[in-house]
Amino acid sequence: MLKYKQKPIVSYTEKEGSSNMDNLESVSNAGLNSLSGFSFQIKVFIYRLTMLTPGQQVEFETLDDVAVRSLPNADTVSDSCLKWSVNNNLAVEVFQVKQTNVTEKVGRQVLYNWLLAYNQRPEITKFILYIADDYKFSRAAFTNDPKIEYENIISSNQSANALVSRVKKIYTGNFEKFEKDYKLICGKYEIERLNNIDELIEKQLITTFHATGTDIYFDKRISELFTRVCARIMDYASNRRAYVCTQMEYMELCEEICNSISSTQYSPDYESFCQVFAQRDLTDKVKSSREYRQLCYCDLPSTEILEHLRWEQYYQNIRQHLLSDAKKDTISKTEKIAHRNHADVVYELKEDKKDSPRRRLTQTRRCPISTLHDEFSRWGAYIFLTADSVTNQISWKDEDEEVYE
Repeated sequence: MLKYKQKPIVSYTEKEGSSNMDNLESVSNAGLNSLSGFSFQIKVFIYRLTMLTPGQQVEFETLDDVAVRSLPNADTVSDSCLKWSVNNNLAVEVFQVKQTNVTEKVGRQVLYNWLLAYNQRPEITKFILYIADDYKFSRAAFTNDPKIEYENIISSNQSANALVSRVKKIYTGNFEKFEKDYKLICGKYEIERLNNIDELIEKQLITTFHATGTDIYFDKRISELFTRVCARIMDYASNRRAYVCTQMEYMELCEEICNSISSTQYSPDYESFCQVFAQRDLTDKVKSSREYRQLCYCDLPSTEILEHLRWEQYYQNIRQHLLSDAKKDTISKTEKIAHRNHADVVYELKEDKKDSPRRRLTQTRRCPISTLHDEFSRWGAYIFLTADSVTNQISWKDEDEEVYE
């Protein structure tokens, strides 16, 4: 069963050489290492995208600065983000997502979000709460006496930024408005349980992504859709903007993915990959790697070292795909070409008495590799070969001998 989760990225200490290419278990468990409770949000958002018809759009909005800051790694994101669906006659649905038991307290947070949403968009026609299967839902917050719910809000003394405080600001001194809005929401809300969101998305995309039996490219295309949508949401959120995807944009995105991931080509979007999965910090583990040490010999600033390591991760992602697609010969050819290119560069630099780590790096990077489709994967292949215990290892500085400075 397909899981919409990026294949793990090979760790800096667990690379597989050509002698053990079959050992996919040696990769680290990086995966969606920065997405935590956010991944289920994206899955439901994509599920809604797959159901769009011409003239419709879906919007992912983060409601406050706290939500934006915690977007990649906090489970509480599900309490702070709203999704909207708008069709061409301007009918609006608002939906939230929960992958937890919706207790009375949690349900009340949903209610508060919907009250804020309704005051923002009074044209809302439906309020939907998606809940992962096997989780419970308490209707208490939606079946109470309006006066009791109103008093709960007005008597709150939480901080001004708290959800309840924002609702309190709207309704203080106006019980009639609260009662009207509360009854409207309670009369229009729906609970939809999602039994295996992965299967639901898969079924929706069978035709769009041209599924044929156990086609690994179908799985890869779905993973790429997840990555690209996730990257766009994160990019918009970082600029305090809602991400809006129309049906036309969604179809164009799917077409791009089909063209870039097929039996003849595997070119995941580099920028999206970096946004979602790439290394963001020079951790102690990274600094203990041979790749990092070799790049330090080149006198690069830390930002450039990090960028080089992202290229390596991108190549590792492509390399892993080739392994899963039984294309070991392509990996072997790629890394033999890279090794030969580096050897030729080193030979020429030494011949000219101009050998240095920085020159090795920059001149090797310019050398083409016919098996790779873009510069990022090519540059990443060269960095990958500076790792410990890889076949066809290369160096920017020979650590067992002197080089010309």
